[in-house]
Amino acid sequence: MKQIFKEVLTLDKRCYEEFALSEDILMEHAANHLALVIKSHAKPKSGIYILSGPGNNGGDGLACARILYKQYNVHVCLPYGVKSKMARLQLKRYEKLGGIVIQDIVESKVYVDALFGSGLSKKLDNQACKIINELNKKDAIKISCDIPSGLGEDFISDEVFKADVSVSMGALKLPFFEDYAKEYIGDIEVADLGVSPEIYENTSNIHLLEIEDMKLPLRVKQNTNKGSFGHTCVIGGEKKGAAVLCATAAMNFGSGLVSILTNETEGIPPFIMNTNKIPKNCTALVAGMGLGNPEFDLKLLINSEFGLVVDADLFYKPFIKTLIEEKPNVVLTPHPKEFSSLLENCSIIKVDVKTIQANRFKFVQMFANKYPKTTLVLKGANTIISNGAHIYISTLGTNILSKGGSGDVLSGMIGSLMAQGYSGKYAAITSVLAHAVSAKKLTCRNYAMNPLDLCEGIKYL
Repeated sequence: MKQIFKEVLTLDKRCYEEFALSEDILMEHAANHLALVIKSHAKPKSGIYILSGPGNNGGDGLACARILYKQYNVHVCLPYGVKSKMARLQLKRYEKLGGIVIQDIVESKVYVDALFGSGLSKKLDNQACKIINELNKKDAIKISCDIPSGLGEDFISDEVFKADVSVSMGALKLPFFEDYAKEYIGDIEVADLGVSPEIYENTSNIHLLEIEDMKLPLRVKQNTNKGSFGHTCVIGGEKKGAAVLCATAAMNFGSGLVSILTNETEGIPPFIMNTNKIPKNCTALVAGMGLGNPEFDLKLLINSEFGLVVDADLFYKPFIKTLIEEKPNVVLTPHPKEFSSLLENCSIIKVDVKTIQANRFKFVQMFANKYPKTTLVLKGANTIISNGAHIYISTLGTNILSKGGSGDVLSGMIGSLMAQGYSGKYAAITSVLAHAVSAKKLTCRNYAMNPLDLCEGIKYL
């Protein structure tokens, strides 16, 4: 996994103070990496259009223009002039070579957004929106110098530069991973600024998950039986289909035994057991999906000594607060609407879904601060996992998963790993990654997946 930072100004400052690297040196390295990315997408003499802003993001763009000058047909636009010391210096250097500044948008092979980057503190004005709208219409490669202009730390402008590649300067930055940013950032490349990442970065408690972090429950020991791999019990409710999906996923992800606690037997697959009470040999419970208003005594969820995965309907019940506070080793898997209810029922904050989606990390951190021993999995375009002081982000999710029942499958997978002995945190990390990879491997059209396809896919990871 890689580290993600809320801000990198302190990291830049460290370079100045501890390593005697000037602001100029850092900018030159940033611009050089940006130039290398451009060169990877365009042959010499191709047209390169660089939209530069008045601050240091614009300075990066101007330095890049100087590096590419003559080798490429470079066009620079400065709609707001230059204001920062470094931007003025880089403009001077560019003009000394004979480089000129134009006002119009010209046809180019590559369009570079170096307008505002991570320094944006308010929504773009009409002038910037008009320019970016025109650039987005171009059938060309689009590269962003740092965060695409129009994306803020907790807002999105009326127009946002839609990048094929975003070059993050120095380190990965948190705004790249908000759900609303996923439409615009494209692939992310990190530019080193004159020292290796091991030196530039300090320690962060926010982590980007990678496929290598997925630790599948592969069976190594030979002398085993079904009891060696745990018993997952799914609490059934008014909508039995959700429990069946959850139980099927649990079986396919390695649980030695899987039961559904329900009084109904019709429609339960033959490899799933039916029970009317929590089995004595149960090693993990999953509850909430399709639950409705259950006849099941919810207090039994607290009394159980094994791990618990909570989903769906339970987040709307005030009982959830008691459950979290009195039971250790709980994993919660809400989507944003359920998370809104969870935050209110836990007396943390009353907040609507739109506000949550504008700053998901803020509200995840609020929950984690109050319940550091609980693992939270906030589903979305990018899934966020919190456990104690640490936050983990998976960007591997896809719109293929936007189908009813996908979440039931994920909960079953997490429950299965907990039944097999994984901690809540690592069960969540591996399951979230496996769930996403399974979806990506499907060969059907992206609108055609159903949850049983996911259940089948996790067998072949």
